Amino acid sequence: MSGVRVCQHMSRTLFGMLGAVMALFPDAVLDAFEAIALESPGEYTPRPWLRSGVRAEGLVYAALAVVGGRAYTGLLYVVGAVGAVVVAAPRQYLAFGARLAYEDGDSVEWTDGFVRAARWLGVCCVLLAVRGVRTERED
Repeated sequence: MSGVRVCQHMSRTLFGMLGAVMALFPDAVLDAFEAIALESPGEYTPRPWLRSGVRAEGLVYAALAVVGGRAYTGLLYVVGAVGAVVVAAPRQYLAFGARLAYEDGDSVEWTDGFVRAARWLGVCCVLLAVRGVRTERED
């Protein structure tokens, strides 16, 4: 098995595990995210659909990781595109996400370093997508 294939298999496994955790434990995922990302966790009111949205997103990740093939590659395209936006404009991306996820999204304050961490996560998403697309073209 080539190094690129091993990397894609590992990324599918990680996406599958991430998806399973999100689907099974959306409350814990949101609590952990808020503890890491928000200056005042628990202070903001999540929109009523947020927990269900996290669960649904997790189900999509897990399902596409299991199915693999073009479906998984499509997920990587989306992840790469979102990652590119985060790299280019992390504050704007986070502000948009806060307005989408919280009733009082304009008042959300991020912890020190979270914007930088989000940008690095965006870089990782872009690299993951590039590797996935490269693997798909080799097949």
